[in-house]
Amino acid sequence: MNRYLLAGSAAVALALGAGAANAQAKFEVKVGGDAYFEAGYVDQDLDSGLRSTEFRNRMRINIIPSAKADNGLEYGARIRIRANSGAANARTTDADRAYIYAQGTFGQVRLGVQNSFNDETYVSAPQDYLPLGIYDGVTAWLGNADITGGLASLNGSMLNQSLVVENNSTKIVYFSPRFAGFQFGASYLPRNDSSGADVNRVKPVGAALGQFNATFQDMVEVGANYNNTFGGVLVKASAGYFWGKAVDDVAGSNYKDLNAYQLGAQLGYAGFVVGGNYTDFGKSGQNERPGFFTETSRMWQAGVQYTAGPIVVGANYKNGKDAGSLAVRGDRELQVYEIGVGYTVAPGLTLQAQYDYFKADSDLSTAAVDRDDKGNVVLVRTVLAF
Repeated sequence: MNRYLLAGSAAVALALGAGAANAQAKFEVKVGGDAYFEAGYVDQDLDSGLRSTEFRNRMRINIIPSAKADNGLEYGARIRIRANSGAANARTTDADRAYIYAQGTFGQVRLGVQNSFNDETYVSAPQDYLPLGIYDGVTAWLGNADITGGLASLNGSMLNQSLVVENNSTKIVYFSPRFAGFQFGASYLPRNDSSGADVNRVKPVGAALGQFNATFQDMVEVGANYNNTFGGVLVKASAGYFWGKAVDDVAGSNYKDLNAYQLGAQLGYAGFVVGGNYTDFGKSGQNERPGFFTETSRMWQAGVQYTAGPIVVGANYKNGKDAGSLAVRGDRELQVYEIGVGYTVAPGLTLQAQYDYFKADSDLSTAAVDRDDKGNVVLVRTVLAF
């Protein structure tokens, strides 16, 4: 019922906004994007077979055709083409945004491949010294499958600060106008593993002895955020809730439905900003059956930042925890202590550096095999936004 209500509301909003907008529109096409180049050095305990240094880079191009009707309705589309990853003979290029939209006094409706309302609007610790919203990028440098694999696939990584379990799949998202600092939103998607032109009507089924499954159906999201200033004091906050149906059970399995929420807040004054957030997935996607050891998946973070002209400096603490392996009693935890600095050389061109100390504790560690890890990560980068 929720999914039909949201889809119907989106259709009504579009119809009301369209009105009698029948005149031929002239589209304006905007092209923009961003890119970064990053060099890293890693020193960690579990480094067998690993190099200490590596480079990485990414470029994204946004193409946005838009028009405005004589009744004020704005409409158009957006595609974001991403040069992403891979070896020299296997590089990947994809589009992680591809949707049409319409907006007016009713707010904005988006239809297609996009992120969730919460991932678009969430509030967390201030981290403007990090590149382009990549707030959990340090996990890519750790080179330890016990940290980056397993249940981390539920939300991208153990340190992801928003609700991204929807995987940029094809969906309907609604953004309300902002009222006295408040904005509300919602989204619906049939499956979080179906995107673009894919049509997948098959009901996903879990394995009897599988520990975990990150596929969910009929996912509904509601959320809100607040942004206002009082006497020079900046106040931001966000809250989001996502729920959906897990894979169908077979004899002997008991996969838990999706129930996830995010909370975040910031306070700023005279260049200083403090803030934090909390994200909780409970036991979503876990196979809660006899002989398995389920645990709550959650992440929290707190930090502070100061900006003076072109310079921004900050520090924060991140803590992610989940069940690790359901076959072993215990949980898995990743702690990261981070400091960073950014300098805007010219409009759209920024230099950044950060240092992270991490400590990982795994439930898979034994007297014979120690999977716990700790180490240092140093990253420097150039960021371009245009």
